[in-house]
Amino acid sequence: MEKRSMAKLKPKALLAQSKVKKGPSQISVITIFTYLVLGVVVVSSVYAAYKYWVGK
Repeated sequence: MEKRSMAKLKPKALLAQSKVKKGPSQISVITIFTYLVLGVVVVSSVYAAYKYWVGK
């Protein structure tokens, strides 16, 4: 009886995994864009600080 209950749970677990995999694909685009913007801000800040210190 335990084997049958495990067999019934397996497709449900796979379905849950497939739903989880589909969701983050949309979030990952937003996350990549956010990190890209943050990276540009950090690089430009470092560049501005470098120019400021070299100018002194």
